[in-house]
Amino acid sequence: MDLSDRKTRLFAGGVILIVLLIAVALPAYMRKTATTDYCASCHVMAPQYEDWFYTGKHTLIRCVDCHLPNDSFARHYFWKGMDGMKDVVYFYTGLVPEMIHSTAHAKKTIQANCVRCHEEMVSRITTGTMNCWDCHRKLYHNRTNEF
Repeated sequence: MDLSDRKTRLFAGGVILIVLLIAVALPAYMRKTATTDYCASCHVMAPQYEDWFYTGKHTLIRCVDCHLPNDSFARHYFWKGMDGMKDVVYFYTGLVPEMIHSTAHAKKTIQANCVRCHEEMVSRITTGTMNCWDCHRKLYHNRTNEF
């Protein structure tokens, strides 16, 4: 057996093993990171978690149901990765702002998810350029005033 042939087989075997490990571990990791408890495990999110916990009907949904695009699998996981990495960088560099605010992209996503979930009700009203939280701010994340 040639040495380069053996190295190629070992390399290919290693790649296959890594791909299999990722294929097995990734779905479980994605499920875990989609839970509200996971989001609340970061201490800077404690006020947002407390507000969510005491809001009644919305406690039946998870953070990712409002804060990530839910119109396609690819967009959902792309933004989950982007937002997750941003949060990791902010947290480990100590750059977490004193008051957490939604970005322009996040506001657009949240608005789209409000309309998606409450489509029948929203279809009967004219919102113009208003966002849902312009009227419903006190119903969700009211103490943190995140918008």
